Amino acid sequence: MCGVIGFMSANDRRDMGSVATRLLRMLEYRGYDSTGAVIQDSMGEFELRKDVGSPTNVCQRMAINEMEGMIFCGQVRWATFGTVTRANAQPHVVACRELIYGAHNGNITNCDQLKKWLVSEDHQVLSDNDGEMLVHTVEHYFALELSRAGETAMGKPGNPPAGEGRVLRIRAFEAAIIRAASRMTGSFAAVVVDPVTSTMCCIKAGSSLYMGKGFDPVHGPFIMTSSDLASVLSMTKILLPIREKEFAIFDANECRIMDIRTGKVLDRQPVRSNLKVEETKLRPPFRYFMEQEIFAQAEATERLVRLFTGQSPLLDFARELLAAEPDTVKNIKHVVQNLSEVTDLAELRERAAIFAGSQPARRLCELARSHDNRLGQTSESQNGANGDKTGVKGVDSHVFESAMATFLDELRSLDGPEMEKLPLEILDAIFLLDQVSDVNDRISMFVERMVKAYEFGSSVYLLACGTSSHAAKAATLFFDRIAGINLIPVLPGEFRSQYGNSIRDRDVIIGISQSGETKDLIDVFNMVAEKGRDVTLISIVNNTNSSLAQEKSELYIPLFCGPEIAVPATKSFTNQLLVLYILALKLAERLTSIGIRRIDSQRVGQCSDLLFRIPGLIRETLAKCADPVESVANDLFMAPSIHVLATGLLGIAREGALKIREVVLNHTEGFEGSEFKHGPNTILGVNTIFGLDSVVSLMDRIQSSLESAFESPEGRNISGTRAARLFRAVTEFAFRDIEPKDLSVSEKIIFDRMMKETDFFESLYCNYPLIFVTGPSERDVNLTISQINTHKIRGTDVFIIAEENENLHDSMSKVPETRYKDRYRSGYITLPATGDDFAVVFTSTIALQLLAFRMSLLKLQWLDRLEIMDHGVHPDSPKNVSKSITVD
Repeated sequence: MCGVIGFMSANDRRDMGSVATRLLRMLEYRGYDSTGAVIQDSMGEFELRKDVGSPTNVCQRMAINEMEGMIFCGQVRWATFGTVTRANAQPHVVACRELIYGAHNGNITNCDQLKKWLVSEDHQVLSDNDGEMLVHTVEHYFALELSRAGETAMGKPGNPPAGEGRVLRIRAFEAAIIRAASRMTGSFAAVVVDPVTSTMCCIKAGSSLYMGKGFDPVHGPFIMTSSDLASVLSMTKILLPIREKEFAIFDANECRIMDIRTGKVLDRQPVRSNLKVEETKLRPPFRYFMEQEIFAQAEATERLVRLFTGQSPLLDFARELLAAEPDTVKNIKHVVQNLSEVTDLAELRERAAIFAGSQPARRLCELARSHDNRLGQTSESQNGANGDKTGVKGVDSHVFESAMATFLDELRSLDGPEMEKLPLEILDAIFLLDQVSDVNDRISMFVERMVKAYEFGSSVYLLACGTSSHAAKAATLFFDRIAGINLIPVLPGEFRSQYGNSIRDRDVIIGISQSGETKDLIDVFNMVAEKGRDVTLISIVNNTNSSLAQEKSELYIPLFCGPEIAVPATKSFTNQLLVLYILALKLAERLTSIGIRRIDSQRVGQCSDLLFRIPGLIRETLAKCADPVESVANDLFMAPSIHVLATGLLGIAREGALKIREVVLNHTEGFEGSEFKHGPNTILGVNTIFGLDSVVSLMDRIQSSLESAFESPEGRNISGTRAARLFRAVTEFAFRDIEPKDLSVSEKIIFDRMMKETDFFESLYCNYPLIFVTGPSERDVNLTISQINTHKIRGTDVFIIAEENENLHDSMSKVPETRYKDRYRSGYITLPATGDDFAVVFTSTIALQLLAFRMSLLKLQWLDRLEIMDHGVHPDSPKNVSKSITVD
């Protein structure tokens, strides 16, 4: 929810605009209502460029990519305080008392009170944006602190104070930050710049913020900060740890991190990050990130299964090495880990070359060569048998996956014959074993806490928002049917009102969040912690460096789905489902092994087998469903309202509805199929829900009626003016019930005939579309057939997402004897045949995602052809939503 960036280079960069553009576009998922950048050069000259729109559009339109300089302050906005206007866009430049500029991410909830106070202090406030209030407040206290510091601290951009004056000015800036922060209520992160001393400040006060330092071979050292970790890691792997309630003062060479409440300087040493920044560009043939991420789910689930089960040829080989020569492996790991902590490139190159020529490294090379043929044969045979990759990508591809992947990529880039001989893929597998072990430990801890909760009769809550809440709802199916455990899925806001005062010791709260920064979820975790109860707090996150994982939970489970750029969640949802499925399996196995519950071992075995089939089923679904999805999308993309009705799959129905609603911008709602008849079915048949296609139908009916009227004896001599009067009379009477008063006799005859012969509203009506989703069990299929027949006779179009079933197909195909039977439409999206209800959880998810994407593209293209401005339909960045929700 918004994103802020600050970048300080030691020297002017001609490519600063290009760097700024790339970094802003990496934050586009956080907001695209407006985009802005201030870039300042070494002479103190700076320019603000900002406007309404996404980074993709604004950076090109405003030529931000062409700017030069050494300092960059930028922001992408998801509007909260202040409407979407250029004035409310950030950064803000203020100069009522002292010239500074800055931007923020988050919500400052006392924005209105701050604005009143600032205006009373004669500040010229130009917007309603809380970011401007923050920058003005810093400016206010900066001016006060400078007046105390005296003339030696004064200066102008390009003419800064020197010596003691510079020190005094920076201290005044620090004091102003502390005083301003104490006035703020809410959660935020901010970047503020003093252009006189070319000093930047960043503040972490409730919203995500990361810092890093690096060295550019052309432009020298730099320090940067960002709301997004991946954007920092795209520039440097050396991080500067900054924590909650802290701020940093820095230029390109030096950084001081301080407590925002006391100003105490904190000892923070740089650390190398081993996190891998995965490719976030569109790859052919994909034109949209949503599409690319839908098709990436087979690979993402494969990787997750590999890490959660530890099964692959390279991992097996790494285990053999560890068993045969534990000392060699231990020695190598120790050396490589020490190398990864080296932050100086020249030192790293020297020490890496020494390691590559060492006896342990040579021994590793020998072992790798002796197994090359066997590894190649194993990889080839398994790939051939399964039709996809089941190992760690194979020896030759060298795609690293361990926690050391980024560092191994860096080692691979180093020159030297000894370095080229190192079997880095084997090193990757050795470190991947640690990751597999870590995941297993986390699963074991999760299972033990769940077992204790079961033994004590404690409650287990699944808390999540949006898409993640639908994964939580679907997960209750896994835990109930596999492990016999009841979970309570609940939204954070509902939890506060329904369970906040009734939680007990030994209860378990599991939070699910892709970003790990979801504000509503963090608020509940904080609330529970403040109550002092002995409650287990667990999170399931994709961003393991997030606040939820690192600061709020005693245990987190990683999702391993990689970066997700499109705002509508796809692969993160599927990986959430898969992680929860695995956790239910592991819990069932544990409950059985200790004799607490009797669980059908054969059923658990079938569920375990399905786990390894899911990636292949995803591929099959994408291939099998492409044509029927396209057909159904063509029928539905202009529908103003749709209901998705599922039998036993409510979480999937709601998620499918959300995907359609997000990217098609219509009303789509997910229901348990049996619940639809209890009120929501009143929407069926004649209603007043009309879309653009209904308007087109109405205009055709009016045109046809007028043409017929003008061909009558009374209408042949009607002039243009009289025709316009007649058209107005018809539309005013038909739609506003206003009797015509100024028609001639012949016009009145035509009018009466048109009103008698034409039902204008009838052309607006059509059958209401229902999408039915069901598993293959006989009971669920029969319930769905009953629902189809119940609703079809009341005026529906029927579309089915299910495995092939003749009875289902017949119930859909039979045209109902209704008023609009000639308009009846239907479609069947056939899922891969499995006969397994759990498999349909995954395959129907993929089909619904693909359907939403295709509907979005069709509607986007149609609205663009009509030249409808600002319609907001887009599969990657639909209007009004953001990827990471970090505000209340």
